[in-house]
Amino acid sequence: LFDRVGKTVRLTDAGQTFLHYARTLLTTAQQAKAALQPAPEARGTLRVAIADSLCSALMPGVLARFHALCPRVEVSFRSGSTQEMQDMLAANRADLAYTFDQPVTSPAFVRLLDEPEPCCFLAPAGHPLAGRQGLTLADLAGQEFLLTERGMSYREALEQLLAARQLTLRPYLELGDAALLCRLVEDGMGLTFLPRYIMDACLTGRAVPLEVADCRIEMRRQLFCHKEKWITPQMRVFIRLCGGAG
Repeated sequence: LFDRVGKTVRLTDAGQTFLHYARTLLTTAQQAKAALQPAPEARGTLRVAIADSLCSALMPGVLARFHALCPRVEVSFRSGSTQEMQDMLAANRADLAYTFDQPVTSPAFVRLLDEPEPCCFLAPAGHPLAGRQGLTLADLAGQEFLLTERGMSYREALEQLLAARQLTLRPYLELGDAALLCRLVEDGMGLTFLPRYIMDACLTGRAVPLEVADCRIEMRRQLFCHKEKWITPQMRVFIRLCGGAG
């Protein structure tokens, strides 16, 4: 590529030819580096697999702040069971999974948020049990109940606790919409059992939590991504707004 004669160095004909390609390669490398730099404003999509109860109770405020920070990002939510959400992460059909369940541990996923969440009973403000001290599960067994659908993590935990005490609750209505259950209880239609964060988000003062001495059920609110997933700028913003460390 070079002629070195005495103290001079000059390109050979082959060197002149190579110089053209070298300049092209350097330009392409610089363009590639620039393309991979984080954009000043997040763009693209964010796909979140999420539990229904978390979506209705916690997401309105999170989404408002997220859109203010990432106005060019399109957000897609998909609900499902915890296993279905894990399957979405494994197949790269979701960027994040936000679960409400018993503790989930898997070497395939990175846990970005892990918060305990209590569950409790809710009654209309004028119900005979409202404000009563020393309640037990046995006191609730004969009451009219509205519950979430079978298979929901916190309902399963409640039924296991009742079975251990040889008690049962017989709901006359089952719904998948936890926020609607809160409104029906406020309208005096019966008692329910829900995560406390749903009650805090929905209550208007016409229903009150019940303190039941022998019922202490706590689930976990957890946010995950796949261990091989690149954390995009919009993912980092969402994780931070949910209270996690991204």
